[in-house]
Amino acid sequence: MTTLITAAVQMTSTSDKKDNFKKVASFVAEAVAKKARLIVLPEHWNWLGKSKDKKNEAEPITGPSIQFIQQLAKQHQCLIVAGSIAETNGDKPPFNTSVFIHADGTLGKVYRKMHLFDANVAGGHKESETTSCGKEIAIEKTEWGEIGMAVCYDVRFPELFTCMRKAGASLFVIPANFTAVTGAPHWEVLLRARAIENQCFVIAADQTGITGAGWEAHGHSMIVDPWGEILAMAGKEEGIITAKIDLEKISEVRNKMPVHAHRKLM
Repeated sequence: MTTLITAAVQMTSTSDKKDNFKKVASFVAEAVAKKARLIVLPEHWNWLGKSKDKKNEAEPITGPSIQFIQQLAKQHQCLIVAGSIAETNGDKPPFNTSVFIHADGTLGKVYRKMHLFDANVAGGHKESETTSCGKEIAIEKTEWGEIGMAVCYDVRFPELFTCMRKAGASLFVIPANFTAVTGAPHWEVLLRARAIENQCFVIAADQTGITGAGWEAHGHSMIVDPWGEILAMAGKEEGIITAKIDLEKISEVRNKMPVHAHRKLM
């Protein structure tokens, strides 16, 4: 297949897991009704509350949140990138973990966010105080090519995406909880840059509005093609965006401008 309908879910998650589950079920059903086969959820889709409570709310990969998404994927026969959840890590702070789930409900690659958001912006954030960082890239093989996985703050580190591109990725999925303060000047620029420099599709699903964390998320989830064109973009409202992507666009762009063959570093 050379075409694929993709979707990004944009929502305002809270500390009420049951309510978040209901929203996700509704948004996934809406995306499937629009023929989406690959659906990306935002960062912390299942629970988003105060950082101090994160460890208590963490779950193993085999826990109820991922099981719920496995059931949805199997029910609707679609691929779902389960945004990210706080994953238990023994006595240490939990990981911020994204999970790829196939249409039969089986688990694919697990990606633990590498780059943690320690920044003196939007009131100050120090994710490393409550979260452990991952160490490995994750690329999932599908019938539509290889899909590289990242989470939110990772988008600021182009070397991660270069590594995934060199490993064969043709599409990046980026669940996020981007702040409104940084999102306005940076979100679109960064997403389009990662698409352009790697000549890959990008599907970025963001939180929006005042979430359970108590600060405002940017929204404006986006789907971008390998030339940097925006195929779909949300506003601030909760909901979904969809776009039909033509996978032949990847080879078309790469053949016209073989930037990776010209690369001198990395």
